[in-house]
Amino acid sequence: MQDKISLAGDLGSGKSTVSKILISRLGAEYYSTGAIVRSIADRRGMTVVELNHYMETHPEIDHEIDDGLRALGEVDKLLVIDSRMAWHFTKGTFSVYLSTDIETSALRIMNANRQGEHASTLEDTVSDTRARRASEQKRYMEQYGVDIKNLGNYSLIVDTTYATPDQVAECIISSFLSWQEDKSFRAAFISPDRLNYPDDEADSQTVGSYSAALESGEAIPAVTVTERDGEFYVTGGVESALAYAFNMNTYVPCVLSPAEIDVKSFVKMKNSL
Repeated sequence: MQDKISLAGDLGSGKSTVSKILISRLGAEYYSTGAIVRSIADRRGMTVVELNHYMETHPEIDHEIDDGLRALGEVDKLLVIDSRMAWHFTKGTFSVYLSTDIETSALRIMNANRQGEHASTLEDTVSDTRARRASEQKRYMEQYGVDIKNLGNYSLIVDTTYATPDQVAECIISSFLSWQEDKSFRAAFISPDRLNYPDDEADSQTVGSYSAALESGEAIPAVTVTERDGEFYVTGGVESALAYAFNMNTYVPCVLSPAEIDVKSFVKMKNSL
């Protein structure tokens, strides 16, 4: 039975675009529940947002989609499955979550110009996007008892906010190969600009040392992050995270942690160095 990649993520995180690159490079087939949902909304004369709210009290639509996802587990083909719930229903998938910040998400939704999926202004589209995220999270929790926003459910988290689709796809492919060697593989690749740092001083000499090590291809200590409401907080390896940032790396490779944190004690930019 061939391995499969399931692709979930934030609205506007680039799942469709990245999927096209993956199927081209891997020679895989594509399955999308998003296209099915848009088709159902169109048939019912609803926007996607309206259909999401309707589905909160009409689970038969989700169940129809779920049966198809279960069946994919028995398909002996390399598949890329663009679906919120394939990680849950399709057995043995390499589960990927694409993350993006809310404003970038809204801008991409507006630029895609899919009818019924965005408002006329960025502010209103951000508001609609928040509402749609919350609606989907609520629906899946009530129907299946799973939190689609719990990033601990996924083998790989990739931040798409500041990366190109090709960079995202390359990250997924290299991680997929690692996962095929070791099914316990877990990783997160987050843009330095998405990270929030502890509001205390980092050791500038250590940052410089780690930066030099990265330039020469040497390993440095791991970075640990905790996610809360779409924000990422560095809870370990601060100097390593800053070294990646100072070297202008697209990504900081991270280990996801469920640590309890006080988000008020973190800052977006590290100005004390």
